[in-house]
Amino acid sequence: MEKTNVFMKIVRFIVPWKGDSVFEIIRKIIFVAGFVTLIVVGGYYLSLHLTEAADIAENDELREIYSGTNVDINIPVEKLEQLEKENPEVLEQFLPLLEINNDIVGWLTIGDDKFIDYVVLQTNDNDYYLTHNYNKAESKSGSLFIDYRNVLTADKQSANIVVYGHNMKSGAYFGLLPRFFNYDITKNKNDLSFYKSHPTLTFSSLYKSSKYKIFGGILVRVNTGKEEDFQYHNIHNFENKAQFDNYCAEILDRSTFINPDVDLKYGDNLITLSTCILNTAYGEGVEMRWVLFAREVREGESEEVDVSKAYANPSPLFYDEYYKVRGGKWNGRGWKEEIIAGYDPNKED
Repeated sequence: MEKTNVFMKIVRFIVPWKGDSVFEIIRKIIFVAGFVTLIVVGGYYLSLHLTEAADIAENDELREIYSGTNVDINIPVEKLEQLEKENPEVLEQFLPLLEINNDIVGWLTIGDDKFIDYVVLQTNDNDYYLTHNYNKAESKSGSLFIDYRNVLTADKQSANIVVYGHNMKSGAYFGLLPRFFNYDITKNKNDLSFYKSHPTLTFSSLYKSSKYKIFGGILVRVNTGKEEDFQYHNIHNFENKAQFDNYCAEILDRSTFINPDVDLKYGDNLITLSTCILNTAYGEGVEMRWVLFAREVREGESEEVDVSKAYANPSPLFYDEYYKVRGGKWNGRGWKEEIIAGYDPNKED
């Protein structure tokens, strides 16, 4: 009987009851609404955390298969031999991955510490792998994937491969990519330590493994309908030298860091890594991106990058909203045009 009375007291304290004053009713409604909101929000973040933890565990298993350290692959030898016969040009380490998901097109790694080390996928749109993992299971973490318009075959590759990935708070996927952003409000803009310790990346397609030298990183807004928009993600091939040169110049104008040791010339293959940044310190609104650019190491060229030549761009070109919030203006190019071989700024595409 005593327990029942205690329970009823708690209920009457929380739930509007006959005889309550207007003030008591309002208080209880606010309390209940707040409690329900707490449960819903808490459940959402718990679900997000559990889903992300599951994705990380699955990615670790896939990484072991890709690297050959997983000796418990449940794929019959006969099946692997059949895959090799059907895909003679595919690198051996990708064959068991194709059995798991034939949307797999490559693997991206950055740094000796492998702070980015994930499979890359591609399907016929740029939406599916925003919400699905490599097993095609629904996931708030999504996957790394290349633009559906990119071509990546044994005999042809788009000149600019665009890779998308979520900026996860845990640091997973492209969550650590903004560490290259030396104009972050919490940093000294001249601090290029993260870039200097991670000046290259490796992208292995199904058909070849290539090292790329990172040459730029930009904070940009897209799809606003304004002239200032830089549609980096819509350029996958270059019709001529002028188009390539002007595209690279647009990147270097906006890049927060410059390294003259990484030159650019028409015919280079590029890779573009794109993720979201949601931070009102850089302006209100959606469609804000942090984007990293790299070019493939040329045949016969050293893979080493002289990071001692790198410097902070004294005046990167941002967008109108950035200047509105942060102040300042663009003061013109902070890089020498000879970085782009034979560049003529007056030549139209």
